[in-house]
Amino acid sequence: MKSSTEVDPRPDHEPDEVVPQHDVVCLHGGEGAGEWFAQQLDALGARAWEPRNGVNFDVTGPPGQMDEWVEAASSALYESTAGPAHILASGTAAYGAIMLAALHPEQVKSVILGDPLVDTSVEGFVPTLRRVLAPSLVIAAAPDLDADISIPQSIAGGIRNGVFVIIDNTAVPAHQSRSHSFNEWSRSFMNIAEGLHTVTETQEEHSA
Repeated sequence: MKSSTEVDPRPDHEPDEVVPQHDVVCLHGGEGAGEWFAQQLDALGARAWEPRNGVNFDVTGPPGQMDEWVEAASSALYESTAGPAHILASGTAAYGAIMLAALHPEQVKSVILGDPLVDTSVEGFVPTLRRVLAPSLVIAAAPDLDADISIPQSIAGGIRNGVFVIIDNTAVPAHQSRSHSFNEWSRSFMNIAEGLHTVTETQEEHSA
């Protein structure tokens, strides 16, 4: 799967009703995950996760805070999912999802990143992207022609199986302002990722 750019031409298109077979987990950087992803929970059959005990995700925070958030998310997945899950994150939590996919690939079926806010100068940023093996979809809202989409575009380009989608004429965050389009792209991509996983498993069985 190569990195590509697409513009959503169907602002009023309704998503279909096909729900991914694997768990869909929306990761949030702090409190209020259910409200932040309210328009994804039912539409994608997803559930929201947020850290407990004040462990917020902050790439500029104290040393170890970011790792603590990632490990907390990983532990939650082990406790509540039966196998790898589709991971959805937006804003500042996007880099946490990237780290989770890089450090715990066995837990991640696919990665969906909405309007990621990432400090690309963080040490290890590029190597971390390269370690992500799961198919990854990066969705960026473009309110106008002058919108800066360089960060989400660079993230999609840095991930081996990354795909980049622009939803134009859309306010940030796209998962709220154009939830139908966002959910449709996400659902379609997750279903493709599940198909790729099935093909890989079949090939491995035949070669065993």
